[in-house]
Amino acid sequence: MTTTLKDPRHRTTFATPAVRLTGIGKSFGGSWAVRNVTLDIRHNEFFSILGPSGCGKTTLMRMITGFESPTEGVVELGGTPATGIPPHKRDLNMLFQSYALFPHLNVRENVAFELKVRRSQPKKDIASAVTEALALVRLDGYGDRSIAQLSGGQRQRVAIARALIGRPSLLLLDEPLGALDQKLRAEMQLELKKIQREVGVTFVTVTHDQEEALTMSDRIAVMDSGLVLQVDTPEAIYERPATRFVADFIGISNFLTGVLNGGCLGVEGLGNIIVADDHAVPDGAHVHLAVRPENVRLTLTPEEPDDCPVLLDATLRQIVYLGNATRYHLVLPNGAGLIAEARGAATSGLSVGDRVVAGWHPRHSRLLAE
Repeated sequence: MTTTLKDPRHRTTFATPAVRLTGIGKSFGGSWAVRNVTLDIRHNEFFSILGPSGCGKTTLMRMITGFESPTEGVVELGGTPATGIPPHKRDLNMLFQSYALFPHLNVRENVAFELKVRRSQPKKDIASAVTEALALVRLDGYGDRSIAQLSGGQRQRVAIARALIGRPSLLLLDEPLGALDQKLRAEMQLELKKIQREVGVTFVTVTHDQEEALTMSDRIAVMDSGLVLQVDTPEAIYERPATRFVADFIGISNFLTGVLNGGCLGVEGLGNIIVADDHAVPDGAHVHLAVRPENVRLTLTPEEPDDCPVLLDATLRQIVYLGNATRYHLVLPNGAGLIAEARGAATSGLSVGDRVVAGWHPRHSRLLAE
């Protein structure tokens, strides 16, 4: 029977998640690297575990693969507890940042290696599976090339083909794009997402790159200090962060801190700032108000535009041209910093040292309880 990478599982509804973590924790010498993580990863979704270095994301992935055993909690794969099941007997594969390709083997031999080790397929079926796998990653005709003849992106494609040829239910990717330059990394983000959709395999990637996670993922788990702080879609993570850390780690946010009272946030040195009325924070609470730079508008006059009920005096300290946008660094009367960002070049006539008015609509702000 010929091995095929085409898989209709992405059109199937499953009663159990691909991965279920319940109360997972991992301690090394009395220090907790992962604490009380409970989450489900769905079949056929692209799931990212995102966080800074040392947050516990790699340890969490290693517990899914079986390279680490949880100190507490349960890992389930496809509804079955994975306790005691060694990594090579779990229905999963891994793609490492280094790719781990064999330099003495050509492309075809690298891709075929896993099936040959298993010795579960006739040679003709292995050859057919390799041809299909190379077509999937757009490397038709590259089978006889040596690894040394390939670019970084092509090597990664070979590693992807090898990881998927055995049709695992789950593919784990450890910082998969970290070795690529910025332009190629952006291209491969879309390519990985396309491949995941075509094969219908659950992808779980570990990364510290926010843009990478936002671009590729169906859902993201944001981690810090061993804890999962929020699990949601990329849009919700960016637009509706659950904590100050999430708002600060994903993209750029402005923060103002004060006391909530009657639909306004009282900020020392700035007065009362109108907030959106769809929050569940009680009056009297100390909270952070988060506003994304792209939602801050700048004018030279204090006239209130219809879409900017919140207006604050500010002084322009720096203008940074980013190519596709211009970033304005401001100082508010209480000494706090504020960043505004506008698409394109700086064409507004603003200069460093100008007194300006910064404004936004309350619906573009987010209250985050301390």
